[in-house]
Amino acid sequence: MLDKDTVLRAVRFDHPTTIPVIFHINMACWDSYDRTWLASLVDAHPALFPHGVPLFVRSGDPTPYPEWCRANGRWTDPWGCVWETRTGGFIGTVVQHPIKDLSEIAAYRPPDPEHTTHWYPVTWKKGVSPTGGSIGFFDFLRSGEIGHGHTFLKLIDILGYEKALYAMEDEEPPLAVLLDMIGKFNLGLVQRFISYADVEWLGYAEDLGMQVGPMLSPAMFRKWILPVYRRIMEPAEQHGCVIHMHSDGDIRALADDLLTLPVDVFNIQDTANTIGWLARHMKGKVAIDLDIDRMHITQKEDPRAVRAYLTHVMRTMYDRAGGLILTYGLYPGTPQANIETMMDFLEDVATGGKMWTN
Repeated sequence: MLDKDTVLRAVRFDHPTTIPVIFHINMACWDSYDRTWLASLVDAHPALFPHGVPLFVRSGDPTPYPEWCRANGRWTDPWGCVWETRTGGFIGTVVQHPIKDLSEIAAYRPPDPEHTTHWYPVTWKKGVSPTGGSIGFFDFLRSGEIGHGHTFLKLIDILGYEKALYAMEDEEPPLAVLLDMIGKFNLGLVQRFISYADVEWLGYAEDLGMQVGPMLSPAMFRKWILPVYRRIMEPAEQHGCVIHMHSDGDIRALADDLLTLPVDVFNIQDTANTIGWLARHMKGKVAIDLDIDRMHITQKEDPRAVRAYLTHVMRTMYDRAGGLILTYGLYPGTPQANIETMMDFLEDVATGGKMWTN
């Protein structure tokens, strides 16, 4: 079962009795699948869903999407980036960048971490982690998350992808000013999570990879982004937090640099980086929160292939000492038979079963 002792033992390679499993159901699924069917699956897998079916489903209410996940509307974030999404439940894309020219950076003013996160207003209170978005991980650990896309992606949101990379390549001085703003804001969030919430677990989520290769060169990453990461992770390391880092995509070219950071747990995608590479290059060096495939194998109408793949994952990545968490995000479009197979397999893993040895 998912509990504090199991999670911390897994992270610290301290021989957990079971493997922590996180099965996340994207809110859009409650509008894409028959709610009664999906609710019955949730009820049938209590180890994966200890809190049961969401209250809005039980009460028959509409799905309560946050502002930034509402379809066919525009939302402006605290940095002045204008977002738009076509599909409810999904974060969309920035359609208006607040800085059109690097010369505007001198007059640009960042938001205040005393009053907002990257996504929503916040009132900091002693002993409490703020809620309202992609923040926090577990109710049994004092947890926080500084906001998905906190540094490199925030640079892209503010400037646009091409302008940001050209500025890196050309070593434009205003870029350093903007990155310093972003770093100070993130540092302010980290310090508040520590001073107010006394967090035990702090998340740093930032997508760096594409389907093949990273979104920036290793040299650019080392010069511009890695120093900011070190700066904003240092207080958490000194506080003794478990530092959790997430990145989607193929980040193999950045792995050596990432492993120099004080990260305790990497949430990393399996098929983008391959299970074989993860086993050779990361297994045993850092705890892996393995992001199970949700684009290729689990999207095909073949439950047997799904089970065979999960078995392969377990046989390759499992270690009695620990160092493994399994995370699966369910999104619309996944065949129902595959969903049932995933839940059955992962419920067995979460309760200490040995399905992968069969």
